[in-house]
Amino acid sequence: MPTGASPIARPIAVVGAGFLGAPVAAALADPAGVGGSPVLATSRSGTWPNGHVPEGIQVRPLDVAALAPADIAATLAGARALVVCYAPGKQQDRRELYVEGTRRLLAAAVMLRPTRLVYVSSTSALPDRDAWLDDDCADWPDEPRGRVQREAEELVRDTCTRHDLPWTILRLAGLYGPGRELFRLYRGAGEDAVLPGDGMQPTNLVHRDDAVQAVLAALALEPEQRGVVNVVDDDHTPRREIFARLAALAGRPPPRWERPPGPAAVGKRVANARLKTLLRVTLLHPSHTPENP
Repeated sequence: MPTGASPIARPIAVVGAGFLGAPVAAALADPAGVGGSPVLATSRSGTWPNGHVPEGIQVRPLDVAALAPADIAATLAGARALVVCYAPGKQQDRRELYVEGTRRLLAAAVMLRPTRLVYVSSTSALPDRDAWLDDDCADWPDEPRGRVQREAEELVRDTCTRHDLPWTILRLAGLYGPGRELFRLYRGAGEDAVLPGDGMQPTNLVHRDDAVQAVLAALALEPEQRGVVNVVDDDHTPRREIFARLAALAGRPPPRWERPPGPAAVGKRVANARLKTLLRVTLLHPSHTPENP
């Protein structure tokens, strides 16, 4: 948490104890009990990722796409701060979770009156164009997946503003980290695969440790501090270069592309100014240049 930040309101509920939510809950847990209550973490199944729940965390089942707002509020009863970072399962409809499920969750939040709601979105909510895109980019994406994310963001912004609930939307770039190493970017390419394009699209990625930092900092904001924050590395190395380095580390030849490289990278670059000015996060992994596969 940045120096000088406000104390985080407790009890805290983390809705979605997955790749990001589980380490967020673990970072917020207080095994010594000084905070006065355990962190509440939810998942659809009510289970923890590795089966061993850390001390200071209580896990409950919650499926926001299947329950009424009153039932969601009952599951989260007592929470004074909410972190929302769920993701759809393999068989779950994205709109049903991100739009309709978020609508139900927000109705429950209006009942609970949290002092802060942190909603984790994605940079897919930004348009895919050759430009630097900042935190205040008003343009919507054309791609359906991104439009679902943007619609969910608007629900959060509008509902919280209407009911005067302090809110922060964190637009996360592609997450990598323990168990989701950069090598996964390259794993689908066979030895003889020809990848589309020229590989000169910029990457927009963020390490999970820095995403956790951003969530904790957002929870510590003052009530009047509200807004959208892009959470992304400083590094936008083109895919072609990243894939070549990963292949070399794996002892494989670099992938082949449909076209030779252009003179410069062309594509979406997500800027992270507010991550540093509002949240005052110092990136632990400002570059995602691969060192290990």
